Amino acid sequence: MQQESTAKVKCRGINQIAIVVRNLQLVAENYWKILGIGPWSVFDWEAPLVYDRKYHGQATWAREKIALAQVGSVQLELVQPVDGDSIYQDWLDAHGEGLHHLNFLVDDVDETARLLAQEGFPSIQSGRFGPGEQKGAYNYVDIKPLRTIWEPVQMGDTIGADPKMYP
Repeated sequence: MQQESTAKVKCRGINQIAIVVRNLQLVAENYWKILGIGPWSVFDWEAPLVYDRKYHGQATWAREKIALAQVGSVQLELVQPVDGDSIYQDWLDAHGEGLHHLNFLVDDVDETARLLAQEGFPSIQSGRFGPGEQKGAYNYVDIKPLRTIWEPVQMGDTIGADPKMYP
């Protein structure tokens, strides 16, 4: 008989693995040339596409470039901080380039963040993206006992912008 976890938040699958980089274009090219991963959808991750940003609970402004490629059932994301306060720049400063977070899909990102905060894991960065009526949102939580940052994400129907493609 299989046991059911008593966890208040349940991750039913890893949707995305993210890597923080200093040069998104170079790393996307390397993934394409070395492992054939791509094509990459590249976005300028900034206002007005991304809004209601919070960094350690405080309203903030920042810009990043992100690139997304599907690898089987998991999305690979490259994140390059461009300007402003962010956990991505914090990561580069503390650790250099490398694996940064895992994300999983949820129905209500605010409720998931509330439950994780009750367990002692407060949000370190959050925001919303895409058209407001679609309720796209993300929230990063450093769950130290799990040895990584986790990002619950609530998806809308679209990201709300057309990507540049590489190649």
